[in-house]
Amino acid sequence: MPLLIQNRRIDRPGSTVDLFARYPHLQENAQIFRSKPYVDVDPKCLLYVHQREFAATTPSDNSVAVLGSDDATTCHLVLVRHTGSGAACLAHCDGSNTWSEVPLIVKAVTSLSKDPAKEGRLELHLVGGFDDEPKVSHKLSLSLLSAFQRQKEDIHLETCCITGTLLHQPTFSQPWYFVTLPPILPSFLLFLKLFFYHQWCME
Repeated sequence: MPLLIQNRRIDRPGSTVDLFARYPHLQENAQIFRSKPYVDVDPKCLLYVHQREFAATTPSDNSVAVLGSDDATTCHLVLVRHTGSGAACLAHCDGSNTWSEVPLIVKAVTSLSKDPAKEGRLELHLVGGFDDEPKVSHKLSLSLLSAFQRQKEDIHLETCCITGTLLHQPTFSQPWYFVTLPPILPSFLLFLKLFFYHQWCME
């Protein structure tokens, strides 16, 4: 089980409530994440990731500076990033192929991070889902956590803004806005800006 929180391996949670009870800082960080301000992004450098798609890039990519996705209601947006190379992969997962998608996401990042001079670790950021009655979001949250636990690489869970921390119901009346993840290395900020953008109600 190579999924880690604060450098410690975690047991598979039985629910997201259990996860946040054991690691309350994740919920606190999720609230901070939700309070991020609007961010305007130049569409010329944006690569949009649709549902059931994923895309990977590096700071040296001259064509793509922003990876983006939206409309994650029961779906989840998944970002895996290597702290040394800056390589990152953004996926829009709907639960249809979680167990086959996660290894591909990890492989996309590790294949772009083979330079031994750029040592680092893999970090995971999860955003999406809400407390729907059929528990579709909750099942996807747990499936993603479990799938990442089964990878051979150590993966550090940094952001977990998922079912149990977001909404009781989705809304489609609020404007779109971008939420930014802090850059790993300040020098990369000019070359690589990774954003999730997601519609939710700030209750």
